Amino acid sequence: MQDLPKPASKTKTLTFVAIICCVSALILSVTASSLKEPQQKARALYQAKQLLTAAHILSYEETFLLDSQPAIYNVTKEKLIPYLGKKIPKAKTSEILKIVEKRVLMRLIDAKGNMRTFEEAGINEKKYMEDNEKYGFSKLPNKLVYVIEKNEPSSTPYGYVIPVNGYGLWDAIYGYLGLANDGDTVLGMTWYDQKETPGLGGNISTPTFQKQFYNKVIFQKNADGTTNFARAPLGITVVKTTAFEKYGDDPKGQSAVDGIPGATITANGVSLTLQRSLAEYRPFLLKVANNET
Repeated sequence: MQDLPKPASKTKTLTFVAIICCVSALILSVTASSLKEPQQKARALYQAKQLLTAAHILSYEETFLLDSQPAIYNVTKEKLIPYLGKKIPKAKTSEILKIVEKRVLMRLIDAKGNMRTFEEAGINEKKYMEDNEKYGFSKLPNKLVYVIEKNEPSSTPYGYVIPVNGYGLWDAIYGYLGLANDGDTVLGMTWYDQKETPGLGGNISTPTFQKQFYNKVIFQKNADGTTNFARAPLGITVVKTTAFEKYGDDPKGQSAVDGIPGATITANGVSLTLQRSLAEYRPFLLKVANNET
């Protein structure tokens, strides 16, 4: 009868397990380190796309827009030019990042609505973004705004993009609201980060829902169609049915969009997010509306 092999000692077993754990941890660490830079670049590109879409410079189909018409990026002139062809080419990554680099300026807004650079405010831009991106910028003494310069050199901006954040049904929601240089007319809206129910509240990030915001106004009009910028309610309301069914020809409908069936809480969250975020920017928006920036 053959002798059975002796079982491995506990010490050897534990040593083997420890070696496996150390090797696995090393592999995971190296993998995470090697993926960090590509992940950061992918995130930067995603944010750039969302921001330019809110500014109505990039369509939801990722093609360029110039005065709401199809456009392409001219590398030599470093600007957008009209495109007259039938099949509009998608924007290239390098072109998107170039436009952001050239036309998007990060600025800070104080409590009185005055605009300053990070240098003027004595604030480190990178640390500011790292510390506040998760919690939002509207409640800060120095609020973030993106100034969008025109395609052609000009002393006046093309518009502004305001980062907004609040809560939906399940978690925080984050968006970019693009405004024309009158501080009132919406250029575009993107809800770029949300964890709402797919097919219901999650539809706030679809082009179908977001396209509704284009050309709306954030300062609610009076019944006669005039706007009292100093007192008008701010925001865009997501109604339960449709804006037309709710308001008909009432000018208030110009500050409302259609709701999402079965997603009332998320829709209410969108409305509150815009109202509360924009309320903090009111002094700045009034300055823009009065051409005081």
